[in-house]
Amino acid sequence: GGAWVKLVTRGAAQASAVVVVDGREVSRHRLDAADELHWEYSVRLGDEEVREWCDGRELVRVANGRTTRSPVPGPDASPDEPWCFSAWTGVVDGWLVELLRPVDLLSRVVVADVVADGGAVRVAARPRGNEPSPYSGLAVPDGRSLDLLLDVGSGCFTEAVVTAAGSVRRYRVTLA
Repeated sequence: GGAWVKLVTRGAAQASAVVVVDGREVSRHRLDAADELHWEYSVRLGDEEVREWCDGRELVRVANGRTTRSPVPGPDASPDEPWCFSAWTGVVDGWLVELLRPVDLLSRVVVADVVADGGAVRVAARPRGNEPSPYSGLAVPDGRSLDLLLDVGSGCFTEAVVTAAGSVRRYRVTLA
């Protein structure tokens, strides 16, 4: 039990993801996180790439030829500047965090159905509540439905299909 809880709340992750909207690939994502404050993340949107990383002391973002650097707040920092805003779980796209840390997504949805599917579990769900923007996760309350595939062995969602307003958005995650 305890080992699985650590998987679904993981601080370390190596994964790549693809987002497909209505059958067309729109982005590719890659995360390599040794722990919450030592990570690299890249997003490719067509010809553009955004890279972000944290070495435990500094958060760096490179986009459109510009580099932005921010120090990681230390243990004595103001509560208004907590270190969690430098952690990969606070910086990378919210939907990727939710797929890699299922507990984060499951806390934001109402589960309608659960079906065992070999070594996986298929979960049908809908968002609950009204998360404020800039929330970038899967549980945006806009009338969407979610079809999620949980790989029990790896402790993460490997696929999410979001259906809303006639559009289908598919997220696929591959662990390295």
